Amino acid sequence: MSYRWLDSLDDVIEAKKLSQLLLLLLLAVPITLAHSSDKYQYEYFESQLGYFKELTLGQYADNNDQRIWKWVNDISIFVKGDISTLLSRDLDSLISEINHMISPVQLRRVGSEEQANYFIFLGTVTNYLNSEPLIPPELRSKDTAYFIDANSDYEIITGSMNIDPTIFKTNLHKKFVLRDLLSKSLGISFESPQYADSVFAAPPFKKLTIKYSTFDKTIISKLYNECVKAGMDKFQLDHALLNGC
Repeated sequence: MSYRWLDSLDDVIEAKKLSQLLLLLLLAVPITLAHSSDKYQYEYFESQLGYFKELTLGQYADNNDQRIWKWVNDISIFVKGDISTLLSRDLDSLISEINHMISPVQLRRVGSEEQANYFIFLGTVTNYLNSEPLIPPELRSKDTAYFIDANSDYEIITGSMNIDPTIFKTNLHKKFVLRDLLSKSLGISFESPQYADSVFAAPPFKKLTIKYSTFDKTIISKLYNECVKAGMDKFQLDHALLNGC
C-alpha cells in the first residue's frame, strides 16, 4: 500500500476540500446493496416483522390475499432415486438442524412411500414435473423445482422437491439445492434481496449457501412459534407477533 504525504498548507486545504466533496457525494447517492444478515441483527422489531411477512406472505402490501402456510403434523420424508452416501448424510444433518429450530412439528426420514408426506426426487427436472403436474408456473424453473400443497385451513399436507444430478454434479451444489428447497417447503416460499448470506436471498444477490444464517434461524423458528397459526393474514400475523397468543 502506498501513501501520499502532504508537504504544504495548500496540500492540506485541497485534501480537506476533496474529502468534503466525497462525503457529500456519498450522502447524496442511496446505497441499496445486500447486507450480511448476521452483521445487521434486526435492531428494530418492526424490521423483523416486515421481513418475516415478506418471506411468508410475499408482496402483501397492496392487498391481503396471502395467508400463512405451515405444517402442523410431522414431515415424513422419502427419497426417490439413488442418493449418495454423502448427500444422505447431508440430509440427515439438515433434518437435525431444522428439528432444533421448530416445535412441535419434526422432520424424519421414512422407509416407504406409504409412510411419507414429503418426497425428494433424484432425477431429471422433466421427469419430476411430469410426476407433479399441479406445480404452478411460478415454482417451475430451468434447474430446480419444488411443490407444497395445503388443505382449506392452509395447513401443508404434502410436498416434494427435485435434485437433478445431471445439472448439479458436485455434492456442494446438491447440498445447496437440498437446503434451499427443503427450507422453502416449510412454508417460507418467497425471497428477499436484503440479505445476501440468507438461504432466502433473491437474485441477483442469491449465492451458494450451505448453512443457515442467524437471520434464517430467526425466520424459521418464528414461523413455527405456537402463536403463528396456519391461515393467518397480515393483520392477524401482526397482532400475534406483537402481542403473543
